[in-house]
Amino acid sequence: MINTQDRERTLMIQPKWALYIFGGMEIIVVVLSLIGQYLRMFPDSYSIHSPFQEKLLHDFIWGFDVNSEANITTYYSVSAAMASALLLFIIACLKNATKDRYRFYWAALAGLLLYMSMDDASVIHEKVSKYLKGVSDMGGWFEYKWVIVGLAVIGLLVIGFFRFWLHLDNKYKFLFVASAALYFGGAVGAEILGGRWAYSNGSKNFTYVLFNTFEQSLQYGGLTLLAYSLLLYIQSYFPRFSVSAADAQLKRENQ
Repeated sequence: MINTQDRERTLMIQPKWALYIFGGMEIIVVVLSLIGQYLRMFPDSYSIHSPFQEKLLHDFIWGFDVNSEANITTYYSVSAAMASALLLFIIACLKNATKDRYRFYWAALAGLLLYMSMDDASVIHEKVSKYLKGVSDMGGWFEYKWVIVGLAVIGLLVIGFFRFWLHLDNKYKFLFVASAALYFGGAVGAEILGGRWAYSNGSKNFTYVLFNTFEQSLQYGGLTLLAYSLLLYIQSYFPRFSVSAADAQLKRENQ
């Protein structure tokens, strides 16, 4: 809702918007990806009558494939992570203004989400696997070797942010843990299961596609819940927070 009085404009953002907007986009992206992958895996179920249709189908499948890079789904994932990074940066600035003892934790979380958005765009984590070629795949559980580093990073994050988590109110303890569990459960947990399936049954089947889609869905869900949680946190602890583009001297004169 936008309130217009005199020269000031106030944009009021409700936390539930994050659930509606990001949640709705997640459902659309996942459904379109599944449709595209079904068409890719089962070409005998339909007919193509022209080169134009073939090109259009190819672009549709690639554009909404949650397991591809530099496409529409990547843009959505990066945008969702960037939104949470921005909210965390705002909280860090507000905490810094009051010299809150946990202000650096908020800043570190903002940096982590910023890195995660970069990783979504460039798939840095998957490049780690080439440095771990000599490591055993443990019967397929570590088919994608980068998950070993992923598990270690999760452990370090738990240790590093445990004290910060303890100071949160119970509601936010639950919301932040649920967000992290969804995201990392998809990014690492579902990736381990998908790798185990690929090791035993190959990756050129629709079941593997479902593993990938489930993995990405969990990550999207984690980012959506995190954005909602951060907006709720700002609303609860900084209800009068606002951003103004007005000249500071003009505002003092009008007071």
